[in-house]
Amino acid sequence: MRPRLVVAGQTSVMSFPLVLSIIIVNWNVCDLLRDCLRSLYQQMRMPANCWELILVDNHSEDGSVEMLREEFPGAILMVNSENLGFAKANNQAFRICRGRYVLLLNPDTVILDHAVDRMMEILEARPDVAALGCPLLNPDRSLQQRWTGGSQPGLLNLTCHFLLPYRLLSASILSKPLCLEKEPVNDKEVGWVSGACMLLRREALGEQIFDERFFLYGEDLELCNRLVHAGWKVIYTPRAQVVHHGGRATERQTSEVQLSRLRNLREIFAMRNGRRSLLLFDFLLSVGYLARSLGYGVAAFTRPGKGFGERAASCRLFTAEAVRLLVRR
Repeated sequence: MRPRLVVAGQTSVMSFPLVLSIIIVNWNVCDLLRDCLRSLYQQMRMPANCWELILVDNHSEDGSVEMLREEFPGAILMVNSENLGFAKANNQAFRICRGRYVLLLNPDTVILDHAVDRMMEILEARPDVAALGCPLLNPDRSLQQRWTGGSQPGLLNLTCHFLLPYRLLSASILSKPLCLEKEPVNDKEVGWVSGACMLLRREALGEQIFDERFFLYGEDLELCNRLVHAGWKVIYTPRAQVVHHGGRATERQTSEVQLSRLRNLREIFAMRNGRRSLLLFDFLLSVGYLARSLGYGVAAFTRPGKGFGERAASCRLFTAEAVRLLVRR
């Protein structure tokens, strides 16, 4: 039986004149954005009159807007006078897009082997699926094993994620992992897929894509949770791949924005498990980040110059925030 729509009375999917709308939100990654768009045009097999490209620039100061106007004049460009964040900027583009399907794509990605067309074929063949994600690869083509997809956060999988290595535990006692621990051989139903490359069925969405309470981080988990509760499926497919140069834009974010990764995960956990469970969440993350801080600190001392010092500093920041949330209760 076909899942119900998220919003009752929504316009029929057949009324949209284009097959696909591609939305890219950019913030100060001009060179990577150029590579992303070149790969997109080179790898897209779908006829040009069947899809559109909408670019939202969140007040970049690195010449991104000028580059887009000069080199990609066929794209729809929306320029913001301030950084609205990932969720609001995607919603801004969604309000004007005309496709039956919507692809959210990070500007620091590179399309490989007709990945967009492959994802489109899968979604068109699965009318019960609302969101589709795929593996994200490092520039050397190795797999980014964390934060590409997984299960929604619960106490058991958060405990395993932060404190216990999955590979050392019996599968019979584990819940579904927060992040996929190994690459599936076939398409796999999951709780969430990464917003860095996420293909969405327009029919399953309401008036906006993301909850705008989330400035950055966690909005993909919240969206997928909402879609699953509405009766749709979320799928992760190994049949398409994209390169993801993660980190360039986030390196320039303030510590306050970086901490939203923890705060938004906490909010999503509360949505699923109730606010009374937040005491356990705060304790778990305090212990988990403290253990990571100590581990990376030792590694930085014994193996200097390997990047462990930066990881230790980041974990100390998250430890302080987790403890603050715990004590504030």
